[in-house]
Amino acid sequence: MKANTEYITPSCAIKNQRGNTTTEMALMLLPFVVLLLGVMEFGWYFLHQHTLQYATREGMRLALVGEVLNDENGDPQTREASIKQVIHEKGEIGLMDIDPNKITMWRDQNTDNNYTGPLTFEELAPNAGNPADYMRIKVEYYHHFLNPLIGTFFPDPGSILLRAEATYRNEDFTPEVI
Repeated sequence: MKANTEYITPSCAIKNQRGNTTTEMALMLLPFVVLLLGVMEFGWYFLHQHTLQYATREGMRLALVGEVLNDENGDPQTREASIKQVIHEKGEIGLMDIDPNKITMWRDQNTDNNYTGPLTFEELAPNAGNPADYMRIKVEYYHHFLNPLIGTFFPDPGSILLRAEATYRNEDFTPEVI
């Protein structure tokens, strides 16, 4: 028997692998692009979540000192309108358009005198509470996904409800009469 002495020359090996690089690139590019879009999408999601928390906290800070803002005519607004304006403005930092109707405030009616915290909350307290009242602000925002593929993994396709809450006790401020 005669042994097979045929050898593959380097030029022949290159000819046989023509298109391998393109195929490997195509196979690796799809998962890479999906991963990259996922990272960008969740970065956008976390930006909105943190901006919502920041805006709620800033609205709470304005509320607890009893401060009010002026409207575009220079007239003082109500405390509730001032809080909503601050939350809306701070939300714009993260490119969010927070709906003022999704901002709610509660005032505690039954806090004991040892300041252990609120027992029950009454929804939509007029004037955002009085001095020394316990208050809670809740802000809701629907985050819409940029990539429809990722949005399909959530209960409401294409969006998810983000919520931020803050609880505080009003300082002993002098209420302004408007």
